[in-house]
Amino acid sequence: MVILHRTSNALKWYRLTLCRYKYRLNHPGVHIPHGVQYQTPYNLPDEYADHPLYPPIRPKYPPGSWGSMDSKKAWMHFELGEKYYRHLKSVKERLTIMAYQNMMCYYDKLDVEQIDSKLIWMVNGRPRSPRSLPFYKHITRTHVTDELPKFYEQMDVESLLNYVKPVLIERILANEYAQKDDIPLEDMYDKGDYKISSIINEKQLKIDQQRTTNVLTNMIRTIINVLAEHKPYLRKTLIGSDVPIEAWWSLNLNGEKYDRAKWHHDQNTTSFQFRDKAAVQVKTSRPLRSIVDPNSSLCQTPVPLCSYHPPAFKVFTDRYLPMQIPGHWHGEGHDFNLLSMYSMDSIYKYDSYFNEDELLPSLMSWMVNTGHAELLAQAYYLGFSMWREPTYPLIAQLVLSNRRQWIFGVYQLNTIGHFKPHDAQITSNICWVSPLMNLYDRIENGELINFNDNILRQLLRFILNEPIMEPNWNLTPYVEDLTNLDERYKKFIRNLYEVVKLEKQDSRDHHRWAKISHDTTVFNRRYAMMTTLFKDIVFDNWPREWYGRTLEKIERKKNMPLFKEYDLLMPVTR
Repeated sequence: MVILHRTSNALKWYRLTLCRYKYRLNHPGVHIPHGVQYQTPYNLPDEYADHPLYPPIRPKYPPGSWGSMDSKKAWMHFELGEKYYRHLKSVKERLTIMAYQNMMCYYDKLDVEQIDSKLIWMVNGRPRSPRSLPFYKHITRTHVTDELPKFYEQMDVESLLNYVKPVLIERILANEYAQKDDIPLEDMYDKGDYKISSIINEKQLKIDQQRTTNVLTNMIRTIINVLAEHKPYLRKTLIGSDVPIEAWWSLNLNGEKYDRAKWHHDQNTTSFQFRDKAAVQVKTSRPLRSIVDPNSSLCQTPVPLCSYHPPAFKVFTDRYLPMQIPGHWHGEGHDFNLLSMYSMDSIYKYDSYFNEDELLPSLMSWMVNTGHAELLAQAYYLGFSMWREPTYPLIAQLVLSNRRQWIFGVYQLNTIGHFKPHDAQITSNICWVSPLMNLYDRIENGELINFNDNILRQLLRFILNEPIMEPNWNLTPYVEDLTNLDERYKKFIRNLYEVVKLEKQDSRDHHRWAKISHDTTVFNRRYAMMTTLFKDIVFDNWPREWYGRTLEKIERKKNMPLFKEYDLLMPVTR
């Protein structure tokens, strides 16, 4: 019985193998000629092409120079810049979105709205630490030379010097003698109170800065009034005092690890915000001619990296809205600066520990900071940005003075794309700085002893540097024509930009988290109200991720208060 059972199993295995081979012969995958019928081919359409019409393969990097940046981050930055310029029609919208992007809003688990305000490194004109010139050159991508351009030596101002000098000396003496210390009544007699020296020094510093502003303003007004008869472009200039200068930019870390103030779009970048005031500023409606060609060897000079972090140079973080203010609000005209003068009285009050060999590099740092910030904000007002490099160089003429000591500088802005790695930045910005000079030694018997004519010569050359009245290039190539825009859209742009001009954009009681209330987050409440009133424009023209948090509530079917639509006819002053 056992033998028969084994034989039956062998027969079964033999028959199964034969069946498998039989079906395999008829399988279409075996290329053996046999009579199996195959499926007829499909009929191709008439528009069939001989070559495949696939969409083009995206290159590894977007157009431009990106250096060692990761290809995904490079495309992220490129698409972010395209989105800013594809959807936003005006510069005012771009400035408003730039301010709002630092205020990240979301809802917590209890459905309460929270605000996460990003940190920014805050800098001003005066350096707070000695030997900080390499750091400021690094964060602004600036190459510094210790002499002024030879272009100014070709200007003959001797006849004007002899004509203006007596008038100017008389004005300087009148201002110096007229500005006497006003002693308060309570300080005329000793009450026995202890006076803190730091408070006294702070009051004296404000008095000195105000004196410097008055003297510089009177000097500039006198010179322009004298020269305006023969120089028509000086008749249309605007002269301002105590002018605010603010600028924001993003800087690539180049492999450094910063624990704070990282830009939320790219964690390998950090943000800087400049805030200062110019004592005097002269503005025109046409640009100055470039000093050197951006493609020259001087502009190709590499700027060395600075491996030290900002706190090493007494630069710290704060929560602030990114702002661009070159001395005026957008739309006021006169977008180009002819001359900017700053009071340097504070460098002797706060930085008395500077040695003589450290004073000039500190003043060079001051020139680099103010020149870069002033032209950077000016570039944003002209339609350029970190994603759209300036198509022509921007020039700034700068003066630092404390009424007796003077130093001159010229800054040429060639690039503002600092978010790219250091090896991707081929072109650098240039800053020319003169030596520190004394206008006079002292005042005796109503006369200025040892008056320096070279300072007056250079000041006249700065003012006589005539702008290009009819440039043969487009000054605003990335700004669209808004003349045919809908009136409602124009009202929306005007109202939204007025929100940026608020005196206190973010006055929260807490440093990091805060609930929306009546006395906090003024900028966010006004921004939410504007986007609610003009929600049809926002939904039709803005990308989805730019909807304000109020519009997010509308989408979530939350009951919102009804606001009366209005127009901000009176501008909000700072």
